[in-house]
Amino acid sequence: MKISAIIMAGGKSKRFNFGKIDFEYREKLLLPLGGKSIIDYIIDAALASKNIDRLIIATSPFTPHTKSIIKDKKKLVELIDTPGDGYHSDLSYIIKTLNLGITMTIAADIPLIKPQILDEIILKYFKLNKPALSVMANIKLFNKYGLKPTIVFDLDSNKKDLVPLGINIIDGRLIDEPELDEAIIISEWEELIYNINTIDDYFLLKKIFEYWY
Repeated sequence: MKISAIIMAGGKSKRFNFGKIDFEYREKLLLPLGGKSIIDYIIDAALASKNIDRLIIATSPFTPHTKSIIKDKKKLVELIDTPGDGYHSDLSYIIKTLNLGITMTIAADIPLIKPQILDEIILKYFKLNKPALSVMANIKLFNKYGLKPTIVFDLDSNKKDLVPLGINIIDGRLIDEPELDEAIIISEWEELIYNINTIDDYFLLKKIFEYWY
């Protein structure tokens, strides 16, 4: 079964120090990487997925140039403006506005993502048969490569030492439920641990990019 996907591209990039680079926009998703912008890799992976049949790019008042450039370059995606009130609030707004059912959300700053990974996650969602799914990695995978994640669950015994990777699936019909039964995939995909939150993340990925492509 094919599903919709939303690339969440409306963040404020608060942790990114634009003062250390010469770039015309203060929107990290437009930064160049290997001949394309960061968000191009996520869009291209989603478009190449066998199990995604509707791709939505969610922008906000904080990413006007991202919206403008995607609108000019990408003809196979839908664009939606969100209020920019935060991830969960904006996601609820998108799902209700577009009347979406089962929907994957993808962070816009994981440029090593591959369509095969997205397809495998979607297939696991249907196999696990729960209304929600989160993709996480053990902190040990980050430690192996000397990476420091932004968020680590260390209080919840069911998620201890796990790091959310920015890919989730939810049954949109249940978006207003206060709590959903959630499946968790513990990922070993190294591609997903290289997200770009800070300027140091960006410089590191530029150094190793040729290894992946």
